[in-house]
Amino acid sequence: MKPRIAIIGGGWAGCAAGLSLVEAGVAPTLFEASSTLGGRARGVALNGVSLDNGQHLLLGAYQQTLELIAKVWPDSHDALFRQPLALAQPPDFLLSCPKLPAPFHLLTGLLTAKGLTVGDKLAAARWMQALLRKPPAEEISVATLISAQPPTVRTALWEPLCVAALNTPAEYASAKTFIAILQTVFTHARAHSDLLFPRCDLTRLFPQPAANRMMAMGGRIYTQTRITHITPTNAGFALNTPTETHEFDRIIVAVAPQHLAKLIITIPALQEIVAGVATYHYEAIATLYLQYPKVVKLARPMLGLADGPAQFVFDRGWTHGQPGLLALVASAAPRYVENWAEQACEQLTKIAPLPRPLWQKTIIEKQATYSSRPQLYKPENCTPQPGLFLAGDYTASPYPATLESATLSGVKSAQLVLNSL
Repeated sequence: MKPRIAIIGGGWAGCAAGLSLVEAGVAPTLFEASSTLGGRARGVALNGVSLDNGQHLLLGAYQQTLELIAKVWPDSHDALFRQPLALAQPPDFLLSCPKLPAPFHLLTGLLTAKGLTVGDKLAAARWMQALLRKPPAEEISVATLISAQPPTVRTALWEPLCVAALNTPAEYASAKTFIAILQTVFTHARAHSDLLFPRCDLTRLFPQPAANRMMAMGGRIYTQTRITHITPTNAGFALNTPTETHEFDRIIVAVAPQHLAKLIITIPALQEIVAGVATYHYEAIATLYLQYPKVVKLARPMLGLADGPAQFVFDRGWTHGQPGLLALVASAAPRYVENWAEQACEQLTKIAPLPRPLWQKTIIEKQATYSSRPQLYKPENCTPQPGLFLAGDYTASPYPATLESATLSGVKSAQLVLNSL
């Protein structure tokens, strides 16, 4: 008999697991509560305009994610817009990394950065070199890690990098996780630090093409189908919806951590996991879309913003073929006041003279990611309950809540399922 494999959750982790299984000859059944695949990184539509529930950026170091995208896109150039690392915060700061072997490209970028004094540059370069060579062993916050750096370097470089990579403020972000990102991005291939901008909405970038491949190869996809709880049986598992029950031999639970407990709360073997994820704090991501006349174009696809709630502005005319459409992003946003959008617009006017927008739209994901704090509990993909596996950006890995963490966990959980058959 063919194994009956279920995946609960159609985000990036679930779709990565499904694609890996179907390519290994095992056709899974995927259940997604929403009508749209992608989870916390999905496309949305507004009056015929393609947007995302949050503006995302990929890095050249996302090897697993890029490998999966390449499987569903004949030409990856059609999917992603790539450029070497450049962090610009006009008019005060610019760091641009040349095409040199890692980590010399970063050190050169630091030494030639605009907006820093000679002393700032040397301090940043020496600190980074020492950090990559011998990171601290103790668990501390990023704020503590960078406390000896010059104030300008902290505010223009390390703090924006922290909130962009971890979606967690430096004051309580995990230095261990931040260092893991820096090591991955800056100590291997130079191209690992490249910035990759999606050319389409996030659902079209991977989840939907992956689902199409799964269905073409015998898998089944059920959207708008919410699994309420899981019940172990003698033969495997019963997946319960509000109206019916489905039987399966193996299950990959690929939901966000805040939704995990209600699915597995009745399974005695998984109570440690339930207690562990109950300790999580969550961070919001707020995105403000501003549509200007089509002639409006920023100097770069992404620019940094200072002194306000938003950290970056993205020009989707560069990447998505949507001229005049800008996306301002405020990561770790729940502490911001209600008029944060007005404040973000004021930030934008400081770097570019712009006319009044034709329209605007705010999208806030209140629990976009878990907070990457020191000593964060992260469960393994293989659980104490035989036949039940976890996938998601919160499972055991050195990285924070990123698309790469999600896809790595999805592929790993699929391999564990295959090994168990």
